[in-house]
Amino acid sequence: MARDLTLEPPLPVSEIQGDILVGLPKRHEHLIFFEIVDPTAFKTFLKTLDLTSVQECLDKRKAIADNKSKGIETLIPTPGLNVAFTFSGLEILGVGGLSAASPAFINGMAASQAKLNDPPSGQWTILQPSSSLHGVFIVTGSSHAEVVDVISLRLVPAAGNGWHLRHEEVGQVRPDPVRGHEHFGYADGVSQPGIRGTIGTSGAPLTPSTGTDENQGERGQDLLWPGEFIFGYPAQNPAGPTFEVAGPPRNPPTPFMQDGAYLVFRRLAQLVPEFNASVKQASAGIGGGADTATPTLLGAQMVGRWKSGAPVILTSTQDNPSFAEGTIDANNFEFGDDREGLKCPWAAHVRKVYPRDDVPGNLTPTDAEADAAEACTQTHRMLRRGIAFGPEVTEDEAKQQQSSGGNLTRGLLFKCYNTSIEKQFEFVQQSWSNTVDFSQPNSGIDPIIGQSAAPLRPFLGAAPVSENAANKPQLQLRGFVHLEGGAYFFAPSIKQMKTLP
Repeated sequence: MARDLTLEPPLPVSEIQGDILVGLPKRHEHLIFFEIVDPTAFKTFLKTLDLTSVQECLDKRKAIADNKSKGIETLIPTPGLNVAFTFSGLEILGVGGLSAASPAFINGMAASQAKLNDPPSGQWTILQPSSSLHGVFIVTGSSHAEVVDVISLRLVPAAGNGWHLRHEEVGQVRPDPVRGHEHFGYADGVSQPGIRGTIGTSGAPLTPSTGTDENQGERGQDLLWPGEFIFGYPAQNPAGPTFEVAGPPRNPPTPFMQDGAYLVFRRLAQLVPEFNASVKQASAGIGGGADTATPTLLGAQMVGRWKSGAPVILTSTQDNPSFAEGTIDANNFEFGDDREGLKCPWAAHVRKVYPRDDVPGNLTPTDAEADAAEACTQTHRMLRRGIAFGPEVTEDEAKQQQSSGGNLTRGLLFKCYNTSIEKQFEFVQQSWSNTVDFSQPNSGIDPIIGQSAAPLRPFLGAAPVSENAANKPQLQLRGFVHLEGGAYFFAPSIKQMKTLP
């Protein structure tokens, strides 16, 4: 059955900030956190600011794809600029009706510390809570020089434009051949939701269906209603019989929030040498027999994908480039054929944060129960827009099996967009990643982003060769991803920012 695009809402792609629905094309990114020191001057500056829209991102990505298809390697300039504000920032700008906004957004990330098992904010090395943090400029480009151009041509002078620099983070895509991989070495951002809706009134889909399934974009990429990610449109129906059924509109808490989204930012430091040493040690402790795991295999089971991006559920004992990142089947799987977690552990990172058709507490669900569970799962998705930061691991760090810290700190500048911080980002972190009994009893904690006050976290492994659940290793793993600070923001539409009084 052909996809009926007349049932999907037109999206004002020239008015929505590009990072939300498409993602700013980038190899370099600077996050410039600011304080508004002169609201009048800042609002005048904001109304003339050249911000990058979804349409511009679509145009750039098409040009990049066209060049790639022709074998042209020359980088296309991709200068990008978006902006988002904290609750305090919106108050200073005079936005009304904010009491109806998300409580998490109003109170800030630090207020969710206990819920998320985060370190106390007094221990954060960046962005400790402050009413003077008002927003963030997201500046991107194909090179560092391009980012500098955006800053110099669009943002400065800061004082003359009513803002003051409080903090800056610098991210960059890792070098070839690990471009697009995070610092542990695994392909990042492989699984992103498809988004229902058309490019304005053109009738063309924002996420085209490239296969035969009308409810998917690329193979395995389920199409979700845009209200999950941007205010003012139908969202998913958590009680629907299947994920395709639309729920009610996700109405903006205040008119200013129409066509905007919440932005979650977290700086996550990764202890790469320690991670590698721990995986090596843990794999050596797994008993003999058919399910003996090499460090490479155990690492893949912890993530749920091989470093290439190939999912372990499709190739459970060795990497297979046929399923790697960029192939048509890299995301084309469910967990229904692995209810026991024999190929992909229940606590594997990709299974924790996106359990697909898993049914919590049920290993023998009916098809209807699996469909209903997936419909609920799809209400907790996010659009991730992170980028790596910090230098590559040095040879000395590798030899010492210890991170040096300081200027050699590395990790991920995590960003995601959604319309419910509580039901999307916080729910996934608290109820899925951090919870030992999700999705099945004694599954363990997500070994990548799971947070726990305990020094050791349980992780129930896999048994892909014997397919005997009794052979699953019960491991105790340390945490190797540490929150160093973060904040909650709101990214308004370009149109709404132009109408500020």
